[in-house]
Amino acid sequence: MSPSRLLFGLIVIMATFAGQVAAKDDPKCKNIANPVFQTFPNTSSIDCEQSRFNAVKLLKLKDVTKPNGATEPFEKEGQYWYIKALVDRDGSGSYMSSQLEIRRNYENAIAQAKGTVLYSRSRDVYYQINRPDGEYWGHVECSGGNGDKSCGAIIHSIVRVAAMEQSVVVSADQIAKDMGDGGKVVFYGIYFDTDKATLKAESAPTLAEMAKWLKTNTDAKVFIVGHTDMQGSAERNQKLSRERASAVIFSLAKEHGIAANRLIAEGVGPLAPVASNGNDAGRAKNRRVEMVLR
Repeated sequence: MSPSRLLFGLIVIMATFAGQVAAKDDPKCKNIANPVFQTFPNTSSIDCEQSRFNAVKLLKLKDVTKPNGATEPFEKEGQYWYIKALVDRDGSGSYMSSQLEIRRNYENAIAQAKGTVLYSRSRDVYYQINRPDGEYWGHVECSGGNGDKSCGAIIHSIVRVAAMEQSVVVSADQIAKDMGDGGKVVFYGIYFDTDKATLKAESAPTLAEMAKWLKTNTDAKVFIVGHTDMQGSAERNQKLSRERASAVIFSLAKEHGIAANRLIAEGVGPLAPVASNGNDAGRAKNRRVEMVLR
């Protein structure tokens, strides 16, 4: 390439980028990728967060046939991502992407992913997408900007629906107190694969405390009772809850040496809720195992 053509190329490149004002990505965002969408062009991620469990506040239309109708707030819980990205400015100081451009891009991307736009208006898009690795719910918000139509930053909050892992387990001492006070104990630290009766490894600490109490109280005989939420058929949940109770008994007998004839498995499915089945938090409370004196 001749020196004159090379110089001309450099001038074109410099002219293209001279007017663009871009922030730098925050280093802490390097390892936190958006699990649903690619990064929006001409933006710089300045604040990112990822956690095992959190909630996203969402909106949906009460009546989907009325796009301008009333909305209804709700929440979804699970694995959580938060990403805030500044929109770059051009040489005049104007933001390079408008609210409408950003909103339409996300609406189209949601449709391409065969998702559902729950509510879209002005600065906000709320959506739900099902993928092989889970159920995603999100909120895209345009924040700041100059006037009513520009967008200074894109804030994206996302949840992949998942149950919280119970890190604090009921101790043998607490089991003794609850058994003495009410004749039963509720356990939330026993985990199963979805729609299965296979115990997960995270259940081990709670099972160990159950076994500790049973070994201390050698004359005690108990029911192990499985409970589910209302999702799925009552017949399926009844069967599943009993299978899960049986899995607990099998583990206590095999791993901890508890005599199986002291334990009886029962399953009541969704018939004894302790919270509403209308939201994730309530359903999580209803999915439990109880140990009841007999």
